[in-house]
Amino acid sequence: MEQITEFFSKLFQTDDWPARWVCGKWSSFHGWLYITSDIAIWLAYFVIPAIIIFFIQKRHSLPFLPVFWLFGAFIILCGSTHLVDALMFWWPGYRVSALLRVLTAFVSMATAFVLIRDLPKLIDTRPEDELRTYQLEKQLRKYEAEIAELKMQLNNKAD
Repeated sequence: MEQITEFFSKLFQTDDWPARWVCGKWSSFHGWLYITSDIAIWLAYFVIPAIIIFFIQKRHSLPFLPVFWLFGAFIILCGSTHLVDALMFWWPGYRVSALLRVLTAFVSMATAFVLIRDLPKLIDTRPEDELRTYQLEKQLRKYEAEIAELKMQLNNKAD
């Protein structure tokens, strides 16, 4: 329990570790390749949930809404770990990184659990347009059958 208390009391303290630039033999190219890659990944991981939120707002009757929110949280947390990794070259926030990683792990597991649980329902769910098309095609076949029946009755009367 003491280690947990110490962990959270020193969450933003960085004096226990050196910044990544002074830890090992980073060349300028290797360091900046690492940093820019992590920042690009972080940026993509924040744009994707924004697109998901935009999609959710445009679809008013979206089924399985919790799945979308879990995906969004999972993606934001993954992106946050990349941002913190990029910042570690100047700010060695290893405790913050560890906390983000454990939160990412929990949300990842929750997302996987919900997907496994809901997958059969997700597979069976038809999109609204496909359902409307299916219903219209069914109604059209019914009308075509009625028209064919009426034609037969008219032909029988004509004979």
